[in-house]
Amino acid sequence: METRRVGVIGGGVVGLCVAYALRNDGHDVTVLDAGPFGAGTSLGNTGWVTPSFSYPLAAPGVVREGLRAALRPDGALVMRPGLDPTFLAWLWRFRQRATLENLRAGTRLLVELNRHTLELFDAYQTAGVAFEMHATGLVVVAKDAHKLDTYRESFAEMRRAGHDAGLVELDRDALAVAEPALDLGVVAAGMQATVDRFVRPESLAAGLVAWLGAHGVDLREGWPVASLRREQDGWRVAGGAGEERFDRVVVATGIGSVALMRPLGIRLPIIGAKGYSLTSRGSGTAPRTALYLAEPRLGVSGYDDAVRVAGVFELPGRSTTVDEARVGRMAEAAASYLVDWRPTEPITSWAGLRPATADGIPIIGPADGLPGLYLATGHGMLGITLGPATGARVADLVRAER
Repeated sequence: METRRVGVIGGGVVGLCVAYALRNDGHDVTVLDAGPFGAGTSLGNTGWVTPSFSYPLAAPGVVREGLRAALRPDGALVMRPGLDPTFLAWLWRFRQRATLENLRAGTRLLVELNRHTLELFDAYQTAGVAFEMHATGLVVVAKDAHKLDTYRESFAEMRRAGHDAGLVELDRDALAVAEPALDLGVVAAGMQATVDRFVRPESLAAGLVAWLGAHGVDLREGWPVASLRREQDGWRVAGGAGEERFDRVVVATGIGSVALMRPLGIRLPIIGAKGYSLTSRGSGTAPRTALYLAEPRLGVSGYDDAVRVAGVFELPGRSTTVDEARVGRMAEAAASYLVDWRPTEPITSWAGLRPATADGIPIIGPADGLPGLYLATGHGMLGITLGPATGARVADLVRAER
């Protein structure tokens, strides 16, 4: 296999996973990021590794639900079109894609992409990438048992698409075993996707950075990329810190990919979807699993030394400013499912922009008409789950290129 000099633009989890796979293939890899590695959208999410719940957001009824929630202060999925022509174009495309046929086709694509996800995470640890990972499954709970029907239907779609993992219905006794932190006086029903996991995303990013640095990857923080230019059989990357030439380039900058690709004639159907999280130690019995709370649509991850509550999919996301009132309502909603855990100071709150495609499928592959340039972006809420698989897919494409 020919060794190439490859530049990876973007130091979030997806970009770092791409760099790992390329370095494993023997390439000379450089990672460029405008800020600290892992400090963007990768920083504040739940860290879920959920092949069992990887399906496109574009589904029948989603647009109606999002618009209806626009005026609610605590809506989990909110669409506020306004007069933004970019978002209106994205929303039109999203609405066209939100059919049962497209949902099933997209689910099949994601199931196939996730085929080896768990093996890849295990391989990271075997290779010496140090990070916090929990293999306790994903527990979905509801105060109204009927609220779980939607998730049973989604899981049935996953099985039809070829995902063969188990979904276990949990009675009260089983819920108490699966997650002792739950308040069984208010939680009416639950189920567990048994193969799913969760990681502490900051630890995954830090572990990948440490591994890459120890294996000769050139890691450059504070290196914003301003432009890409085709040059003979390679690419010239220019930014505030200078210029570099690479044989191949991978663009993995999330929402930043849109502006970077536009001058090259490629308009990526990606917009930012704002999400929030809070991370805190607490008093009482802390959750130890990945929990999905059906009514408020919040995710909870019980890490070794803290609990993270995350959620909201606000379109379009216009800034990363934290709405502390909204974060407070998220904390209250999550606490209402738990027997006695309550966050204590200090509480770290966060907001970020997830790169959302109009069909809910990430963009992974060669850039049309631009030899040697690859895209790995648009992962929405699935960046952690799909990061290792994205890296493996990009490495396969670079290896196969002649």
